[in-house]
Amino acid sequence: MTEKSLQYSNDVDHWAKMLEGDHDAFNILYERYFPMLFRYALRFTTNRSIIKDLLQDLFTALFLKGRELPPVHNPRSYLLVATRRKVIKKIQQEAKISTEAIREQEYDFRLELSADNAIINKQSWEQQRYLLEQTLSLLTRRQKEAIYLRFYEEMSYDEIAEVMSLKEVKYARTLVYRALTEMREQLRKKNGQHGLMIS
Repeated sequence: MTEKSLQYSNDVDHWAKMLEGDHDAFNILYERYFPMLFRYALRFTTNRSIIKDLLQDLFTALFLKGRELPPVHNPRSYLLVATRRKVIKKIQQEAKISTEAIREQEYDFRLELSADNAIINKQSWEQQRYLLEQTLSLLTRRQKEAIYLRFYEEMSYDEIAEVMSLKEVKYARTLVYRALTEMREQLRKKNGQHGLMIS
């Protein structure tokens, strides 16, 4: 289990207390997860006010309807799934207003690199960043999302499968494996002798 996973593991207790109406437990969960959920939602849409409203609604509903909700074995996955559904539903509603409705498979997913990202090493950062971002842009939306959850949020394959509504864990592994394989292939072509280290 990763350090980040350990950090979230005691939240099952906080979740149970929140469902009973405990304000302190709710505040702990809100402060811990709101920034992470906000970053995740930004991958689907850049409309920050919509994201804030959706997340406020989500947390308000959790607190108000807590006693009606079942216990949760993984609050982080539960919240990511709920956020993903809300954001995609909102994108679909916006698409109906502007043009045509989109299916869930047609959502966009943005994936940018940060200087401390675990996917690449730190040498020749600017050149690597340029090449890697070009390579990332060639991945499918679902591959980008799986890479984000695996390397940015350090989620297990079980958690990725749950968040992305995949029928089996092996599909999450396959998404990540194929994404990394495609990235390596593209980087070999683009970079020639200067290979990037992808973990």
